Amino acid sequence: MEEFIIVDKLRKSFGGHVVLDGISFSVSYGKDLLVIGRSGVGKSVLLKNIVRLLEPDSGRIIVNGVEVTSLKSDELREFRKSVGFLFQSGALFDFLNVEDNILFVLENVAGITGERARRRVREVLEMVGLPNVLHKMPSELSGGMRKRVALARTISVSPKILLLDEPTTGLDPITSDYVISAIIDMKNYLNIPMIVVTHDIEVMKKIGGHVILLDEGKIVFEGKFEEMLSGGNEYTKQFLLGTSEGPIKVA
Repeated sequence: MEEFIIVDKLRKSFGGHVVLDGISFSVSYGKDLLVIGRSGVGKSVLLKNIVRLLEPDSGRIIVNGVEVTSLKSDELREFRKSVGFLFQSGALFDFLNVEDNILFVLENVAGITGERARRRVREVLEMVGLPNVLHKMPSELSGGMRKRVALARTISVSPKILLLDEPTTGLDPITSDYVISAIIDMKNYLNIPMIVVTHDIEVMKKIGGHVILLDEGKIVFEGKFEEMLSGGNEYTKQFLLGTSEGPIKVA
């Protein structure tokens, strides 16, 4: 299938510490990629490089034929309108109610205003199973509800790709299952490629697809999730077992 997202020899360092050391991979249209690895290996850094919230040191990122790494500021702002980014924290504005949180993105990112925007808010909240929280503040919502509102805000602008950073962090298993089911439903509804950073084995099982395992700035396993479960390599075995013994060293 056509490669929709291409990351080519991407390198990123902080203060001389190499976080991403020339990694390369691609994601085909409508497909999913799981990015896994221990804490601090650059998974979130990778996502932020794709949308240039962080600037790569070198390498290329191409999305839907557009070389993101060469875009000027105006072009970059336009590109970001096509990306749905779900931050690990959800990143809701505490001072705005649910409706205004989503309206803010619709108005300022997609340029959708007025009654059309309000209809879209109600539509996406219905899609994530939260039709009755329009006027609630984020502080009035449970952790799972905040994640689902953040997901509704993410998909409200009909993105061309989804980037999800630890979408189930801090959630109990039942709420986590509900959130990931909502994510899969939304992804299938939009029929777009998705990159998910996660530590959660249950999330990996439900999403499946292609996997890359990062360690010390390199991709140390790449393949289908089923291949990782059925054998993989010494890195994936250690990661799945959650043991300190093996090639992956705790920093």
